[in-house]
Amino acid sequence: MFVAAGSNAAGFCQWARALGEPATVLGEALPPGLRLLLLDARELFRPESGRALKQVFDSARSQRALIALDLGPPAWIRERGGPRTAYQLATLQADIIFSSAESAAEVGAPLEGITSVPVVTMGAEGCSVFGHRLVAPEGTDQNAVGFMAAFCVALVDGLVPVEAAGRAVLAAAGRLVEAAQEAPAG
Repeated sequence: MFVAAGSNAAGFCQWARALGEPATVLGEALPPGLRLLLLDARELFRPESGRALKQVFDSARSQRALIALDLGPPAWIRERGGPRTAYQLATLQADIIFSSAESAAEVGAPLEGITSVPVVTMGAEGCSVFGHRLVAPEGTDQNAVGFMAAFCVALVDGLVPVEAAGRAVLAAAGRLVEAAQEAPAG
């Protein structure tokens, strides 16, 4: 079961379900069998929601679920300060951090030192994982939420991060669906 909270939660869950993983938006408590928790980092650091989400984070960690953070747009990082944000992200020790190149630049520290799996999305250009750049199919728009969901599903299914990113780039561009429809039956 995947659980998500934040501005992209509903879309993330919709994509995860379409990719075969049960998913729900965070409710009162985490469900049993939690495999992955996705949180909006902005919400995690807001005074009004941060304490409750930190408890959810800790509960997911105790269930041995993977924890992913979505950094979202760079403005909030700039506002709070890159070094402060980098330090707090490092203390959380999230398993995966999704970041745009702009948000990663605002953090001002290598994401590789902050998380186990740093994923930098580059929109229509693809993504970068551990410095390995995966190019998106030419002429496609990447759905950022679809990319995160496809990456998480692939990682939980046992792919290594670079392979998961490759699958996610194709899924976010709509190419996995096209390939499945074009594949011969049998």
